[in-house]
Amino acid sequence: MIGTITMNPCIDKTLVIHKFCYGGMNRVSKKRSDASGKGINVSAALTQIGIPVKTLGINYVNGADVMEKGLKDIGITYEAVIAEGTVRENMKVLDTDTGITTELNQKGDYVSQETLEKFEKLLEDQASGLDILVVTGSVPQGVGADYYRRVVQWANDRGIRTILDAEGELLLEGLKAKPYLIKPNLYEFETAFGLKGRDRKDIMDICHKILDMGVEVICLSMGGDGAMIMNRQEAYLCRPTPIEVKSTQGAGDSLVAGMCIAMEEGLPIGEMLRYGVCVAQGSLIREGTLMCTKESFEHFKNVVTVEKI
Repeated sequence: MIGTITMNPCIDKTLVIHKFCYGGMNRVSKKRSDASGKGINVSAALTQIGIPVKTLGINYVNGADVMEKGLKDIGITYEAVIAEGTVRENMKVLDTDTGITTELNQKGDYVSQETLEKFEKLLEDQASGLDILVVTGSVPQGVGADYYRRVVQWANDRGIRTILDAEGELLLEGLKAKPYLIKPNLYEFETAFGLKGRDRKDIMDICHKILDMGVEVICLSMGGDGAMIMNRQEAYLCRPTPIEVKSTQGAGDSLVAGMCIAMEEGLPIGEMLRYGVCVAQGSLIREGTLMCTKESFEHFKNVVTVEKI
């Protein structure tokens, strides 16, 4: 079974504006609000496709009911430890003229050591039956940069394969525990490893060094250029198919969800990438932070192809 953790849940508020004017007055044509967080997004995509998933994490006293209702509406049961504080709100401004989304993301409220200990007990209690654990997203204040490394090591000790999708020190520290798969986007990858340009040779050199550290699979999402996946033996590229993009929110999380499905089915890495892009495409055609549906997933499975590189 697949599990996800969300340390820093949020409410995503999306505003749609035509010809966004920086520093000026803008009129909103559409708005929506979605319960979110990267692990939650992965769970939402899996749930809507019909794949069972355990959704674990932290919630906050103020806003917990809003989060729970939003998730219940899409069929997710959120097993969470309640912390003092307020669920953060992230603002997403989509300019329909350019297709560019501007994000204003809040930090998560402070989490105490006691809350973290309660979460770790929850994780232990829910570990039975887990084959895959998705460790993803930012962490709230009070959580150290080594936290995901500790979670990955905990999962490794129990034979649970981990997918690490994080940035900065969370990613660099997490690598030390040898997760099964990492999925940074290109910007996160460049930032974490100090790359100044998008030279393919430099990127591949770093990927090989990461594989030598003990990571089994690397998936690199590249926005409009698609995504790449590789292990020690082979590499594949998947280019996106032409679609009308309504929102980019959660596309990377959907990519992770699709790879989880392929892993559960025991498929090779080329199919892992193809499934991931299928789910991502299915989310890109939906508004706000709405994730892929089963119908869209099945549709794109007949359309998306990968090429060996």
